[in-house]
Amino acid sequence: MSAPRFTLRQGVRSLAALVCAALAVAVVPAAASGATASGAGSAASVSAASTVSASTLTAVTTDDISASLSADNGGVLTPTQDLTVSVTVTNPTDSAYPAGSVSLWLDPSPQKSRASLNSWLASTTAVSNRVTIGEGTVTVLEPGTSTVVRITVPAAAVPFGTNPSGAVYGIGATASVGGKTVDARGSVVWNPGVASTRSSVGVVMPIVSPSTSDGLISAADLATYTSPNGVLTRDLDGLIGHSTVTVGIDPMIVASVRALGNAAPASATDWLNRLAGLPNDTFSLGFGDADVTGQVQAGIAAPLAPTSLAYALDPKNFTPSPTPVGEPSTATPTPPAETPSPTPTSGTDVTLPTLDELVAWKYSLTGIGWPGDNTVRTADLAPLAAAGLRTVIASGSNTNQSTLESTPNATLPFDGGKLVISDEALSTAIRQAASAPSDVAWNTAMSKVNAQLELISAEGTQSKQLLISFDRSWPSSGTQLRRTLETLFSSPWTTPATFPSTASAAASSGLALSDAPESQTRIDAFKALVQDEHSLDAFATVLDKPETMTGRTRAELLTLFAVSWQNPRTDWSAAVAASRKGTVDTLHSIKILPTENVNLVSAQGSIPFTVSNELKDEAANLVLTAAPSNSRLEIDQNATKRIPQDSRATMLVPVKAKLGNGQVVLSLRLYSPAGVPIGDPSAVTVDVHADWEGIGALIFGILLVLLFGFGIVRNILRRRDQRRKRLAGESGGGEGEAEVADPADAAEPTDATEPTHAADTTDEAEPTTPPEGDARG
Repeated sequence: MSAPRFTLRQGVRSLAALVCAALAVAVVPAAASGATASGAGSAASVSAASTVSASTLTAVTTDDISASLSADNGGVLTPTQDLTVSVTVTNPTDSAYPAGSVSLWLDPSPQKSRASLNSWLASTTAVSNRVTIGEGTVTVLEPGTSTVVRITVPAAAVPFGTNPSGAVYGIGATASVGGKTVDARGSVVWNPGVASTRSSVGVVMPIVSPSTSDGLISAADLATYTSPNGVLTRDLDGLIGHSTVTVGIDPMIVASVRALGNAAPASATDWLNRLAGLPNDTFSLGFGDADVTGQVQAGIAAPLAPTSLAYALDPKNFTPSPTPVGEPSTATPTPPAETPSPTPTSGTDVTLPTLDELVAWKYSLTGIGWPGDNTVRTADLAPLAAAGLRTVIASGSNTNQSTLESTPNATLPFDGGKLVISDEALSTAIRQAASAPSDVAWNTAMSKVNAQLELISAEGTQSKQLLISFDRSWPSSGTQLRRTLETLFSSPWTTPATFPSTASAAASSGLALSDAPESQTRIDAFKALVQDEHSLDAFATVLDKPETMTGRTRAELLTLFAVSWQNPRTDWSAAVAASRKGTVDTLHSIKILPTENVNLVSAQGSIPFTVSNELKDEAANLVLTAAPSNSRLEIDQNATKRIPQDSRATMLVPVKAKLGNGQVVLSLRLYSPAGVPIGDPSAVTVDVHADWEGIGALIFGILLVLLFGFGIVRNILRRRDQRRKRLAGESGGGEGEAEVADPADAAEPTDATEPTHAADTTDEAEPTTPPEGDARG
C-alpha cells in the first residue's frame, strides 16, 4: 500500500524531515553529488546517532516514511542555471527500510494564480502529464533517520528553459523504499530576467524577549539575551542594512536595563544604545507586549499600562548616577543648567528614576496596536481607537484575504482608524525562513515566498502595497533573519517600503475583517488575573508604600498578557496557575494565629492575640477588630500594630465584662488602615466570670473586718485584764505606797484609728484619783 503523500503546504509535518536534512548536510556533505538528467544520483545518509529520534519524529509525521523537497537558490531558476533539488526522505518508524529510489518530475503546466498553486501543492491527485526530469538513489533508512537525495538537472535539460516569460512550475518527487511509495511537492520560479511588476513590501518586526511572567527581565537573562549570539543581539544583527523594516519595541526591555542602574550588564547597555541608533521607524508595543485585543475581549476598557516600577530599584545601583542608556544619537543634549544631574546629599538620599524615565523612548510612530495573529473582532476596534490605537496591525488569516481573486493592498479602513493587514502566505513563509535550521529548510520556505511574489506580480501592472509581519517569538536558534531580508528585498518582484507608506495605500475592494475572538479559556484567564490584581491592590493598603506591591503586580500581569504566550510551545497555563497560586499565598501571608479559649475573671482587661506577617520584604500596618456574640462583653476599641516583615507580634484587644457568667464568641478580623479586610476571619471563645471578682472582693472585705475586729477586741480585753491586776496589787500592798507604772503599759502601742482609744485612755487615768479612804486620812 502507498504511503500518504506530503506537500510543501504541509510544513508542520515535514519539519522533522528538514531538521534531519540539515544534520545530514552537516555530517556528510562530501557524500552528496549531483545526478544527471539521465538518472545518475547519490544520497547523503544520516547516521542514527546524529538524527532526530524516531519518537520525536512521530510527533510531526505519520507512522510511515515521508518526503519533502526544495529547490536551491530559494526556488528561483534563471537561464543557464542548473536546477538542483534536495529530496529528504524520513523514516520515523522503528523498522529499517532497504535502499530505494527517487524520481524528480515536473508539471509542465505553469500555475496561473496563488490559489491554483496552493491547490496544486495540497493535491494528492496524480499529475497525468508529468515529466520525469531526474532520478536519485535512497540509501538504507535506519529507524529514526533521514536521508537527503540531491538531484541536479542541467540547465539545457530543463523543459521550460526557453520560456521567455516568468512563471511558477510545480515540481514533485516520488520516493520508493521497501515497497512503500511517498510523494512530495514543491515549486520552482522561472525568472528569465524580463521586467516584472514589483510589489511594494513593508516589513514589521517585533523586538521582544522570550515569554516571562516576572514583570521585568533579570540581569542574568539580559546578559544571555544580549550576548554575541543572544536572541536580542540577533534581532539587531538581522536589521543591518534594512532601514525600511519597522520595529515594534517592547518597553519592558528598555525599562529592565535602566532599572538595574549601574548593575546592568555591559552587553545590555551596549545593546540598548545600539537599538537607539537604528535608523528604522519604531513604535511601542504594550509593556511586556501585552495582548491588546485579549484585554478588550476580557472587558478591560482600555489596554493596561504599568503603574510603578519602584519595587525593582535598588538605591545602591544609582550611586553614582548611572550614565543614561538608550538615548537616540540624534537627540539634542539638554543644557546642564536646565536639568542638573541629581546629587545625593547623604548616603541614602538618592534620586531614583521615575516610571516615565524608565520606559521613555523616542518612537518615530505612535498610535499603533499589534494584536496576535487571528485574534481581532470588529467590536475590538472602537475601544482600541478610543485608547489612541487608531492603526491596528492584523494578520491576513483574520480577513477574507485568501478568498479574493487578486491580492489586496494592506489597508482596510474602519470607523475611527484603519487596519493594516499582513499577507498571510508571505508572512508565514518569511517566518519559516528566518527560523530555518538548515539550508534545505531555508530554501523550502523561500521557495514559497518567491513563488507567491511572482504570482502577485503576474496579477496586473499595478503595484501592490503589501505588509509582511514577523512572529512575536521566532525560535531562539534562528540565525537566518538577515539572509531572509536580503533575499526578500533583492527579489525582482519587490521594492522595499516603509510602514507609513504601506499604511497609506488605497484600500482594495472586497477585503473585509473576519471576526476571530480569542479562546474562551484565554479570556477567562485574563479575567481571573485582573481580579487577582484587584485583590492584591486592596491588600497592599497594609504597606507603608502600597505601590511596591501594586507596581509589581501590574508589571507581572502585563507580561502574562504577552502575545508570545499564544505560541503553542509555551506553557501559558502553568504560568497562569503559578501566578494565581502566588496571589493566594500573598493574600494569606498575614493572619491571626490560632488561639485557645480564654478565661476572663476580671471586669476589664486586654486579651492578647498573635498575628503573623509572612511578607518577606514589607512591614504591615494592621487593625484588629473583635465583635462579641452577646452582651456579656464590651469592646472598648480596636487594636492597631505595625508588624515587621517575616515576623509575629501580639495585639491586645481591650475588653470590659458585664455581670453574669457564660461564654462569648469573639469574631476577629484584621483590616488595613484603609478598612480593607486582610486574611481570613477568626473566632475565639471567651469564658466570662465577671461576678467572681465581686464575690472575691466581698469575701476579702469580710475577712479583713474580722481580722481587724478580732485584734481590737483582743487588745481591749488584754488591757482591762492588766488594769484589774494592777488594782488588785495596789489594794494588797497597803496605803502610802507609791503607784509604780507598769513598764509594759508604758510601752504598749495604741492604734489611733481604733474607735475605743478614747475610752482606753479614760480608764487608764482613773488611778490618779486618790481613793476615798486615803483622802480622809
